[in-house]
Amino acid sequence: MFQPVLSISALAEGGHAAVKVESERGPIDVIICLIEGQFHAIHAQCSHARQSLATGRLRGFEISCPLHGARFDVRTGACTAAPAQRPIASFPVLVEAGKVCIDIN
Repeated sequence: MFQPVLSISALAEGGHAAVKVESERGPIDVIICLIEGQFHAIHAQCSHARQSLATGRLRGFEISCPLHGARFDVRTGACTAAPAQRPIASFPVLVEAGKVCIDIN
């Protein structure tokens, strides 16, 4: 079920924002990114050391972990650079009525 999490006007091209989203298992921290006119949503925690990606650097479609530099593709959650080896979750995104909506369940 899609739920609105952010106004589309809250992000500039190439930007990202951290949001907390309620799920069936409790709140989850999510990063919303706007790249090449498309919104993407990923879990906001590095799979290597559980560090928050909220302050990570976004370059193109990759966000880097501020602790050890692991990188993840924001389109799929795939790990693209060590030391992380496991992907992070990515979530379906829908834009509706001026809001970014995601489905985390």
